[in-house]
Amino acid sequence: MAGLDSPLPPESPTVRMILAGYIEDRRPRVRSIASIEYASAALVSHLGDLKPEHLTRQVCRKYADQRREEGPRTPSRKTKRPLSNGTIIREIVTLRAALRWAVTEKWISDAPQIEAPPAPPARERWLTREEAKRLLAEAKTPHVHLFILIGLYTGARTGAILDLTWDRVDFVSGIINFGAGESNKRRSIVPMVPQLKEALQEAVQIRCTDYVVEFNGKKIASVRHAFRDCTVAVGLKNVTPHTLRHTCATWMVINGVPFEMVAKFLGNSVDMIERVYGHHSPDWLRSAANALSGL
Repeated sequence: MAGLDSPLPPESPTVRMILAGYIEDRRPRVRSIASIEYASAALVSHLGDLKPEHLTRQVCRKYADQRREEGPRTPSRKTKRPLSNGTIIREIVTLRAALRWAVTEKWISDAPQIEAPPAPPARERWLTREEAKRLLAEAKTPHVHLFILIGLYTGARTGAILDLTWDRVDFVSGIINFGAGESNKRRSIVPMVPQLKEALQEAVQIRCTDYVVEFNGKKIASVRHAFRDCTVAVGLKNVTPHTLRHTCATWMVINGVPFEMVAKFLGNSVDMIERVYGHHSPDWLRSAANALSGL
């Protein structure tokens, strides 16, 4: 009875079959299916006809070299440029996840070890208080202005902000609950600072939908282009919506907020906060330096 609704696994599944099955399984469960499909298209074009046992270390390295030379899979891009390791790693991670899914579904007995290129250095870009003020002053469209405020004062990811609904904004207790995240993208419950609470109280009076950040009476799918226009207008380089999250974390660490509290606020691990933002802390490694004093 339990097996009636489960399709029989292929006798000899290829990478193409496994990726297709993985995408169909994840489609109703994840919000960012487009990114999985994009990574899958690149994988299929190079590895689609191979079987899992063919995915050796040499094959993985050759795939990374070919993708690096091939460049972004965007037809509209006029100038060809090498692909970054970050994009290749995201594709490899998709392949690893699909192979683990195939093991769980008993399509294959075990998943091969998939080698990925070295991770790129962490992005250090964050906004100073003066830059943040310039960006907010330029964001004259209400939904972009509100998005920036929420990003700066909560450190929430773009997806969490755009998914936020008014029923998860508690003005009485001054709390925002960003709900459940996907996989390791945890979301948090954070208090509102007075500036953000005031902006939200104004926005709720003129709302047309259940979503906090809306435009033209509709939920917003992306703020990337509008946000980029604001950064260009005020001369900010290498600033993306995710920079707001980096800025929130950096401001807290600079002001001496303990790593544990920053991790809880952002929904990250303490290890990740210490590794990425630790050098901004005024007391980071101070005890180690003090141990060397007195010579």
